[in-house]
Amino acid sequence: MTNRAASPGPCRGGSACNCGHPCVEGLLALTLLGVLLSMPATGAESPTSGKQEEQTDPDARAVRLHTEVTVTATPIVEGSRLEPVAGAVTSVGRQQIEDLSAQDLASALRRVPGVVISRYDTVGSYGGGDGGAVFVRGMGAGRPGAEVTTMVDGVPKFVGVWTHPLLDTLSVDLLDRVDVYKGAQPILFGNMAFAGINLIPRHRQEEGFGGRISAGYGSFDTSSFTADTEGRRGRLDYAFAASQRKSDGQRVDAGGRTQAAFGRAAVDLGGGWEASVLFDGTNGRADDPGAVGAARPGVTPRFDVSDALSILTLSRRRGSQTGFVKVSLDNGSIDWRQWDADQSQAFRTLTDWRNWNAQARNAFGVGARGTLTLGLELQSYGGQSHEERPSGPTPVSDFRFQNRAAYAAYSQTFGDRVKVVPSAGVRYNDSRELGGNWAGQAGVAVSGGFGEAYLRWAHAFNLPGVWTAVFYQGYGRGDEWRSLEPEQVNQLEMGFARTLADKVKVETAVFRSAVKDALWFVPPPPAPPCFANLGDYRAQGIEVSVTAEPVRSLSLMAGWTVTRTHPDPIPFTPKITVVSGAVFARGRWRVASDAQYVDSRYVGNLRYPGQPREVDGYLLVNGRVALRLTNRQHGPEAFVAGENLTDADYAFRPGYPMPGRAVLSGVSWGF
Repeated sequence: MTNRAASPGPCRGGSACNCGHPCVEGLLALTLLGVLLSMPATGAESPTSGKQEEQTDPDARAVRLHTEVTVTATPIVEGSRLEPVAGAVTSVGRQQIEDLSAQDLASALRRVPGVVISRYDTVGSYGGGDGGAVFVRGMGAGRPGAEVTTMVDGVPKFVGVWTHPLLDTLSVDLLDRVDVYKGAQPILFGNMAFAGINLIPRHRQEEGFGGRISAGYGSFDTSSFTADTEGRRGRLDYAFAASQRKSDGQRVDAGGRTQAAFGRAAVDLGGGWEASVLFDGTNGRADDPGAVGAARPGVTPRFDVSDALSILTLSRRRGSQTGFVKVSLDNGSIDWRQWDADQSQAFRTLTDWRNWNAQARNAFGVGARGTLTLGLELQSYGGQSHEERPSGPTPVSDFRFQNRAAYAAYSQTFGDRVKVVPSAGVRYNDSRELGGNWAGQAGVAVSGGFGEAYLRWAHAFNLPGVWTAVFYQGYGRGDEWRSLEPEQVNQLEMGFARTLADKVKVETAVFRSAVKDALWFVPPPPAPPCFANLGDYRAQGIEVSVTAEPVRSLSLMAGWTVTRTHPDPIPFTPKITVVSGAVFARGRWRVASDAQYVDSRYVGNLRYPGQPREVDGYLLVNGRVALRLTNRQHGPEAFVAGENLTDADYAFRPGYPMPGRAVLSGVSWGF
């Protein structure tokens, strides 16, 4: 249900704002803090209230779908867990990222069952148009705009103008792990959350200090350098990381470079309170080599992006109560060099954005075995964009949108030998520009000696972003973008997990996503063009994954996803994907391998004219061998990693062949 706001035009905020909404952002942030402080100091103690729970969201008492492999670490993914509000969450940890020799987020996630990616180059993810991106179970194909929310420490990170994430601003070097939410997350994450990816930053738990320096060089003049350190002494802990990766690429004009710097410092204030500050700075450059056989442009298209995210967090964990207040600021800029073939001239699209976010969440015990989660969020995002051409600059587009949201969720545990945990939640979002929208979800989880099972339903929305206002201004349509409706999805998921033997676990999930009112491009006639809520489609399928540790030094994993869409084709949704991995660790040696099969699929952008095009399926085999050079556990190590070891011919986009067999070797020093 949508109630349209009647504000007279794009609001710029600040003291001159006349949009009819209060814009005293500082007072609202203080209000969020007051919500946390005013919550009950303690609730009824749950059976686990005295323990430190391992979970992403402090509102959830997570039920582990399977125990962690402690000897060699599970390949591909670290594990899965079931959270009463969020549902099933799959995690990829630091050890898995290293075993995969993943240089960026796309490489770290593309082996996760149900996840596929798109990219052009070896290093660097071209962010223009519908370039580098991550897609989850058929969600995420609409760009500009985003359906898959991407976050750092729970804070959305996206281009405020074009409303989608850029992979080169999401560094793996800051990570403790990546949490992948394959189901919609309308309660915890709100707008744009048809699926979710959350980068959890490093946070040292044990006393002491450590760090690592790693350098590698390989095919296509590819080099990588990373350095990190972390430590804890008493109530203080910190983590810092810096990196640079660059490559000439597998083709002419396929070069790229990424740089990142990360820092986090925290202090234990006592009484369960902690204050922390986080900085995440990134810089990326990627060239577009163009489709094979196409005419060479006068200049090589190049996408440059830089971004700086700062997060201030005050959190509390005491007994059954957990909560936080986060205030964040995200500043970024894009310099996109392109070639206009019709006028035989180069031009640049320049974009600057600033996103501000404040959120508070508190979860506390109700009675003996209930958990109530309450939250507030205020989000302001947008910026400027224009073109620089030889004939002069185009008019500057300058828009800023604002959302305010409140949400609540409740879960209750029944039973002991067989536990039944029903949950439900609701969120209301008030967009200053587009009015109000409701979202909701409900589910139940059952666990016992037979295993764990769950059923979950969710209704989520994706608001028209700033990009609609920018395009409509360019089309000469003024404020007609205000008539656009949110994109909506109804998702249903059922899952089951069971331990078949001490070291064998099987997980299955059946899912169905029904999207309606998706925004699709409407070309002339009549002129000018526009967007309309014309898209209705479904993606449904099944996932199965198995992990096993047949002996203490060997860990295995395999996953299989089958997806069907209607109508066909829905871009970036292969019918079949299969992943497998193995890790062998004994003495000084550590050997990791993985294989991935992705069926043929269509690629393209339904927000732009033109039909999606089909690309062939592919099978990739990759591996990494590492040898510690001393008996010290964190001593110097030599490694060699190979990608596409069978030299398969494959592409993520038509006419954009990816590298054949490639090798990266190097050394690392731990301390």
